[in-house]
Amino acid sequence: MENNNEKMVIQLLIGKQAFPITIKRDQEEIYRRASQLINEKLGRYEQSYPHLGYEKYTSVALLDFAVQVLQLQAQQDQSPYENTVTRLTQELEELLAEK
Repeated sequence: MENNNEKMVIQLLIGKQAFPITIKRDQEEIYRRASQLINEKLGRYEQSYPHLGYEKYTSVALLDFAVQVLQLQAQQDQSPYENTVTRLTQELEELLAEK
């Protein structure tokens, strides 16, 4: 069971709203960096498309982050298979070269 001292409440400003979030102490930096990335992305969309509403900036930023996550997952999912195929191909080439 976790000790209550391991958790803490931090205030994160995301966009125009402050959120009190209870996190593990060792995850504070990652939450603050994530908040910063979100705010930077929202700021870029707001500057690029000043005529859109805040809800649209948020939606597009969420879409952007979701696409990045899916791309990273696809890359990670393929690497074990690529390594296995490369290794098996080398083994087959070696066996064929012996004959």
